[in-house]
Amino acid sequence: MNSLIVSRLSPATATVLFWVAVSVCAVAQLYILRAVFRTLPDAPTNSAVPAPRQWAEVVQALIPLLGLGALFYGAWRALSAVA
Repeated sequence: MNSLIVSRLSPATATVLFWVAVSVCAVAQLYILRAVFRTLPDAPTNSAVPAPRQWAEVVQALIPLLGLGALFYGAWRALSAVA
């Protein structure tokens, strides 16, 4: 079905849609990382409540970034092969 959808698009349109998707996801990921770094406290305010570990929060924000990078790389290769 993917080849059916891609074959109906001109290569220029498919490329533009690809880069729009990459741009939107990159901006969204930047805002996610910004939110992670802004909301992490330096020191816990109450010692009875465990503070989240900063490295764990950063890793949880970076894993989707790596996945998106791999996904877009594969999509770009597939798009280049069709075009």
